[in-house]
Amino acid sequence: MTKPFKLTVLMLALLQAPAWAAGEAIDQSRNVSASEKIEIENMRGEVRIVAVKANTFSVKGTLDEKAEGYELTSENGVTRFAVKMPRSLYNGWNSDKQEGSDLTIEVPVGSELKFSGVNANVSASGIEGGARLTTVNGKVDAEKLKGDIALETVNGEISSRDNSGRIQITTVNGQINDKGSAGSLELESVNGEISSESRATEVELEVVNGEGRLDLTGTERLEFSSVNGEIRAAIKNSKKPRISASSVSGASRVTLDADVSARFDLEASAGGDIDNGLTADKATRAKYGPRRHLEFRTGSGDGNVEISTVSGEIELKKH
Repeated sequence: MTKPFKLTVLMLALLQAPAWAAGEAIDQSRNVSASEKIEIENMRGEVRIVAVKANTFSVKGTLDEKAEGYELTSENGVTRFAVKMPRSLYNGWNSDKQEGSDLTIEVPVGSELKFSGVNANVSASGIEGGARLTTVNGKVDAEKLKGDIALETVNGEISSRDNSGRIQITTVNGQINDKGSAGSLELESVNGEISSESRATEVELEVVNGEGRLDLTGTERLEFSSVNGEIRAAIKNSKKPRISASSVSGASRVTLDADVSARFDLEASAGGDIDNGLTADKATRAKYGPRRHLEFRTGSGDGNVEISTVSGEIELKKH
């Protein structure tokens, strides 16, 4: 075979090679509706998703080094983008964590977003049609999202800033940092710390082995529970709150407005402590057994506060 012929064959092969070769740059865009449903799947790497005013979907960056290509489709108001990975990798996600796609994706402000990954960090900002961001081993960063919002990871940190709507934030082994949330808020961690500065009217928190710190303004309903963790909840500008809390061996520490109006029912069933810093009322101890109980009322008793523990501590304070 002559050299010119070899060169021609090589050039033809390169021209026929798919544009999405593994690790190669990607730059794709298309027109979509203002309320498009966007589904993104990227198993490994870094993905940044940003809302823009234009009715376009675009993806730029580089694909996973081991990717077999990508899929990008738009049909009936749904746009789907997925990085295609070989099945042989599905049992070895924990290796090569440094590898993966590096993508920046733009979507319309009013779109609805769904992202899923495994060893992937994801961030999203400015999307107003709702968002669900899910990964297994990675961080989730969400800012200025609106609508129905779900942020989930198994092993990783979740950061939530200035999000509003119906918000659910869940991690197993990781930390949750929430600031500026509004609407309704659900926070859950098994082994990790939760911190929230929120204006949500309804807040639910659940930890197993960890701590929770809530700095709430205007919250009308609060529910929290822990097993071995300590929960500190400070509520301002809530004159008649409805609070329900329980723990096994953890501590429940609640700070309320000095002029709060509510009925209180506090119980420690197996030797726990009750410290009332709101009024002069003291807990009584059962004639038989370690149970302690305290009931009292402040103001007109408009709200309701029920806190129970098995062997932990209950503390009430005022601002």
